[in-house]
Formats: sequence, C-alpha cells, structure tokens
Amino acid sequence: MALLTVRMIDRRRLRAPLDHRGILIEPAGPELRAALERNSAAGADRVRILDTTVGSLRESLRRTLELEGPLVLSGHQAEFFHAGVFAKTVVTEALARRVGGRAVFLTVDSDVVKNDRLAVPQITTGGLRRVEVATPGVRTAFPRESQPRVSREHWLEFFTRVASLLDHYDQSLLRAFSDGWLDTDETSLDFCDAMARGRAATEQALGVRDVHEIRMSRLCETQVFRAFAAHLLLHAERFARDYNAAQQAFRSRHRIRVTNRPVPPLATRDGRIELPFWIGRPGEPRRRLFVHPRGDALELLAGDDAVGALLRPRLERFKTHEQPWELQSEGWQLRPRALALSGFARLLLADLFIHGIGGAKYDEMTEDFTARFFGERPRPMGCVTATLRLPLPTHGVSRDQIIAARRQSRDIVYNPQRYLPDAPADLLQQRAELIRQATELRAARSSDRAKRRTLFNETRRSNALLLQSDPWRAAELGRQLQTLEEQWRIDHVARDREYFYALHVTGTMAELADALRSNLENN
Repeated sequence: MALLTVRMIDRRRLRAPLDHRGILIEPAGPELRAALERNSAAGADRVRILDTTVGSLRESLRRTLELEGPLVLSGHQAEFFHAGVFAKTVVTEALARRVGGRAVFLTVDSDVVKNDRLAVPQITTGGLRRVEVATPGVRTAFPRESQPRVSREHWLEFFTRVASLLDHYDQSLLRAFSDGWLDTDETSLDFCDAMARGRAATEQALGVRDVHEIRMSRLCETQVFRAFAAHLLLHAERFARDYNAAQQAFRSRHRIRVTNRPVPPLATRDGRIELPFWIGRPGEPRRRLFVHPRGDALELLAGDDAVGALLRPRLERFKTHEQPWELQSEGWQLRPRALALSGFARLLLADLFIHGIGGAKYDEMTEDFTARFFGERPRPMGCVTATLRLPLPTHGVSRDQIIAARRQSRDIVYNPQRYLPDAPADLLQQRAELIRQATELRAARSSDRAKRRTLFNETRRSNALLLQSDPWRAAELGRQLQTLEEQWRIDHVARDREYFYALHVTGTMAELADALRSNLENN
C-alpha cells in the first residue's frame, strides 16, 4: 500500500507567533493525529533501495535502535535552543502517547557549532542588557560530535555565571537543567551526553516523559544508513539531477532569485558529482562529498582530495553493509546534510516528522526530490513552534514611535517654523519670502541655477537663525529620539524569543506545555 502523501502544511501559516505564549501547530492537531494513525498502519511500501525495500529497511533500523510502535520524530542541533524548539518535544510526546507510539528526539550532533556563547539578559541599575557568556571548550569549526570533553569544574563555573546574571534564577528551569547536566561522576563531560541529561531533567519537571534520544552520529553507524548512502553513490548522476530539479522547482514556485536558496544545488565538474553529505575525520574540518565513477569503482573525494574508492559490487547488496566501509575504518565519517538528513529520517525511520518553521519550509524540496528519485514521497510532517518571553521589564515602544521621532529630529532642521511657536516674526517672514521666491522659480522652470543655489543657501541660513532663537528645542527632540531608541533597544533585548528555554520560569514553561497539549487536542 502506498503511503498517504497529501501535503498538509499551509506554507502561508509558517510564521513565528508574535505574541507571548503564541503557538503554531500546522496542520491542526486532529489532522496530525489522523495522518499519524493512517501512516503508522500503512504497512511496508515497495520503494526499492539496493536489493531490498524501504519497508524492510525501516524494520531493520527499528530493530537496530530497539524502537517499536508508531514513531513521532523531532530534533534539533545539539545547542542551547529556545522554547519554540522545546515545543516540538512536547507535541511529539503527546502525539506518540495518543497512538501508543514512541516519541524520538534526534540530536543532530553532526553539525558544526554555530555559537560559542549563551545570551543571558541581565537587569542592572543602568537598565537591561544582554550578556554573552562564553561556552567552555568550543571549537566552532568542528561538529559537535568532535568537540573536546570539558572538565566538570568549567561547566560548574559556566552555570554559576549564568545563574548570577538571571534575576529570576530561583524560579527558572535552569536549576533543574544544570543539575541534570552535572549529574555524573565523570570529571570531564561530553557536551551531547550532558545536554541529554539536562534536557531529560527539564522534561521530567514539565511532565514530558518517555522521549527517546537518538544521535545523528549513531544513525550514521547503522547498516541501514550505509545502504542509503550507497544507493545514492551508485546512482549519483541521476540523484544530483533530481535533487537540482527539485531545487530549481522550489525556487520557481516561490520566486526565489538567490541561487543557493533553500540550499545550494549539487555541483558536477570533471566527472565528479557532489552528493548532499559531509565527509571528514575527527580533528579536521568537514568537507563536501564528491563521487567520481570510474567503471566498477567509485572514487570518493572530500572536496578536491581523494579519500578512497568503493567497488560497485561491494555496495549493491544490503547484506554487505553489515560492517563499516574500509574508508570508515580509516577514520572517515560520512554525515548527511540538511535535506539528506530529512529524507533519510522521513523515509526510513519516522511515521510523522515534526519540524520547526525553517525545516518545514525547506522540506518541501525534500518531498520533491524523494518523489523524483525514489518514486514516492516520505512519511508526512508537521510544523510546531511557540513564542515565549522572559519576565523582563519593557517600555512598550513601537516602531512607529521611533520612525516619527526620527522624522521630527530631521524635520526641525529643514522646517524649524513647525516646532518654534515663539520664533521671531521677522525671521519667519524672511524665510517665508525665500520659500515663495524659490517656489516661483521652480514653477517657471528657470534655468538660472545660480539664483536657485543662492535661494537654497539663504533658506538654510534662515533655518539656522530660527533654530538659534530656541536652541533647546532641537536638543529636546534629539534627546527624545535618543531615549526612545534606547528604550527600543531594551525592549528588543527583553522580547527576544530566542533565549535558551531553561532560562524561563518553570511555571511559565509548564503553562506553555499544557497549552500545546490542549491546542493539539482541541484544534
């Protein structure tokens, strides 16, 4: 039986909620539940990969990972993510529980570290400011799975520093998270292990239970992943063609002019074909994977550098991928890039995949290239996010207020008569006469540029004299603008939705979790 593959998501709704405690679940809860129930019972499909089927590979992968029942999958990079990302976990767990399935969080530890600092808002006597706390031991050029272990003492110092900045620390989730993070007898900590402990502790505090974590690095060690990668290597030319056709169709549908959006096209040069994988070794920067077919051999390259060759007969049968490839035994690691990751997860693991906004947008292309290349779309997806603000002081300054204040601050220089009710009458009369002459000169379309320049300069001098009659008025407008811009800056710091979710008040996060569950059931 073919999978139910009706595209459910309304792309127009894929925007982060503006309001505090705003929720986005797209499509609505009943549609997500129905899609999950239908697809989890759809049975094995007949899409071929190597000498087997996608259905057989899904069963094999689940046995390897010891997972049973309908799987609802979400995930994120291994980083200090915001409440909108945590919302996916809440919905994933609630959906899985509803159908007697399993919630899975995929930790993408194969991505490079995007930020080596944690932003923390601090209330001071001078106002609100954002403090960037350095994360210990980070090497930003390397994937999270290759990061060095960091001493427990350094992490304790890190969380102590963060707690000292947070005005509402005692009410926040940070205590539970940091306690979980440090809950080990090890003297040096692996970031992903510690993150898993911290996240589990906060999930427990919020009533989110039985979320199973899988890491991308672990998936890439499985026989099924090697088979998936081998299938793309064996059919690299056709895959690159279908992938790029999907990329071009996406750009055309959404009128995108930038060549590299939503992702760059795969390159083909000198017989070398790019595939959507990273390849690298621990301690070295990752590079893009190219394959160069040479008869029965497939030469693999990391960028321009050859790393080894694989024989076609060695790749064509699923059974031969029980053991790592030779180049993997030599330390080379193969990791999927964004769309290949989604394609693999949705074809071979998940019954329903819960994305955030960015992933839900670009996965439209994933559905396209999998349909072109495999002849079938992957299992369905939904989109979940939320907006949560920290309990920080704000001034409520609007963008319109800033625009109006900037306009006034500039306008007083060119039209001081509008702002100086007690200006000398003779100066006002002089300016009015100069404006009258300039207007008449323009109406007559005079080519006397010298006269026009003279009138312009005299009008500027007249404006300057008017401003000198009340110099405090211009300064007052300048101060008002400066105050509003500072208040706008503080509001921007206070209203940022990207703060780490464990910085939020525990009760507020619990209310968000309850609202997500209710929204899932009632909408």
